[in-house]
Amino acid sequence: MRSLEGVKVRIKCLGCRTNIYEAEAIADCFRNEGAIIADGSEFDVGVLVSCAVTKTAEKKCRQALRRMQRKSPRAMTVLCGCYVQGRPDEDLLELGADLYVGNRLKAELTNIVASMIKGGIRKPLILKTDVLHDERWDPLRLSKVSFHTRSFVKVQDGCDSFCSYCIVPFLRGRPTSRDMQEVIDEVERLVNQGCKEVVLTGVHLGLYGSGCDFDLGDLVKSLTKIKGLKRLRFGSIEPLALDDKLLRLLAESEIFCRHLHIPLQSGDDGILDLMKRGYRAKDFADIIENVRRHLGDDVHVSTDIIVGFPGEGERAFENTLTLIDNLGIGRVHVFPFSPRKGTKAYTMPERLDKRELESRIDRAINLGRNFCKGLLVGGWDKGLKSWLNIAMEQELKVFQGITWKWRLT
Repeated sequence: MRSLEGVKVRIKCLGCRTNIYEAEAIADCFRNEGAIIADGSEFDVGVLVSCAVTKTAEKKCRQALRRMQRKSPRAMTVLCGCYVQGRPDEDLLELGADLYVGNRLKAELTNIVASMIKGGIRKPLILKTDVLHDERWDPLRLSKVSFHTRSFVKVQDGCDSFCSYCIVPFLRGRPTSRDMQEVIDEVERLVNQGCKEVVLTGVHLGLYGSGCDFDLGDLVKSLTKIKGLKRLRFGSIEPLALDDKLLRLLAESEIFCRHLHIPLQSGDDGILDLMKRGYRAKDFADIIENVRRHLGDDVHVSTDIIVGFPGEGERAFENTLTLIDNLGIGRVHVFPFSPRKGTKAYTMPERLDKRELESRIDRAINLGRNFCKGLLVGGWDKGLKSWLNIAMEQELKVFQGITWKWRLT
């Protein structure tokens, strides 16, 4: 008999695409031990895959955990992921969960839950490792998609860029890559289960293969050969990872969807330097030009920007908006600066007051609105063509609750 036969497990995921993959894989682990993945209000075990990239994300994690505890007061509750990794044990224990599991240990979760149910392990339990000095790969695997029609496949974890505002390297650890053959085998399993589209994810996807004898381009080339895989995408990729070899292989792939999400963060050289991004505004513009040279003018490029970084004056903010406008970026994710203790930016002076921060956020969002409006009245220019390319047979949430749905015939 399997260790969790008939146990009802509810899994909730917050945060990035890498978290979504991990939630799917955790569900797979529970299912393989006989558990039932519950989608209703009744469950025996509740698992929350957490995010801690901003203060708001941490607040949402606490709220989601409390809701889970209220819905099923007698259920075992499990908190795992970045929130656990970044908080001291005494703070975690105040949340009242039964099990706390940090990053790179999620594959252990199923066995621990089974032991707790049998009374072999006392509650509460906190399980963490020093991710900055632990290079292990968390061996989560996926054979079936539970929560989404497309499949996210995690191939990379960790980051050593240490941008001055970013807490992620301290939560996820240094870069590590999944064995390429293991990725190929997993994608083949998913395709055999009926999955037609795969999105490759990682904390810093461009570092896939760092220190190994393979790289992201090699993986794309291999996945393109899998019979039955119709679409291949990237979740997000840093600009400096887009070298000529990778772009050439993407252009040669018949299944790679012409969309790249490339984080900018700022279009001002002074702010980019404070952020420790490793490039200047012109470098970013040159990279986008090179992307279009390889993938065509109809490639859709989306990006992230941080508004209100310490020291960002009006001119610096205008430089960001101007660069986005000049490059014809199709979608902009706007994030307010969130000071994260332990990062270099945490103690930087010259932060914006709340009113000015909100004003700039609105202006950045309106830039996206105006761009979309221009596309709809401007006809079949390169931006509209690229939007239709990536929107085929799916919904695109383009800004603040507005959803455009396109279907090509």
